[in-house]
Amino acid sequence: AVVSTQSTGETIGPDGSVTMKYGNGTVKHISGDGRVVTMTYFNGDTKETFQDGRVVYRFRKDGITQTQLPDGTEKIVFPTGQEEIKYPDRRVEIRYPDKSTKVTYPTGEEKSVYADGTVVTVDKTGQRLILLPNGQREVHTSSFKRREYPDGTSKTVYSDGFQETIYANGRRRKKDCKGNLISDVSVDSNGNVVHDFLTKTRLL
Repeated sequence: AVVSTQSTGETIGPDGSVTMKYGNGTVKHISGDGRVVTMTYFNGDTKETFQDGRVVYRFRKDGITQTQLPDGTEKIVFPTGQEEIKYPDRRVEIRYPDKSTKVTYPTGEEKSVYADGTVVTVDKTGQRLILLPNGQREVHTSSFKRREYPDGTSKTVYSDGFQETIYANGRRRKKDCKGNLISDVSVDSNGNVVHDFLTKTRLL
């Protein structure tokens, strides 16, 4: 049977659990084995403290769950299914409902992996490397953006608007900031120009 001690506000259950009610509406529950202590606050929030050192706090109004692990790791779960994990080494990982992830490092570097397999990394200087599922790569810096194709072709657009395309067969085309073709040549393996397509001249 449940035993109630009116003078202390304690209720002892048949399993040995203890429930204590406070004047401000807070309720403290200690499991029968003493391994879990649950605090239920007047606003509906709950806090569970486990014997292994885990602390789980649930915010009733926002639907957010915050878990603190013994090693200092903190995990926040939002109602949308998004998770944010803060590690002791100051890494922050975000897991999105679509299985995409983003990790921010204390150095300022970032790595994002999207659901379609795209991987984006950002280094300390802000340079961005994008690896696409089809084998293409993109490099974004403050001075240019370049797309590289699996066959060795690359297309670069510079910050001043100039464009350069280098084909796998050695052909190189350049355009000015207005899109006008200003150079169209073919080079050999040593970088020597062997054909100028604008002048229709073969040099070697």
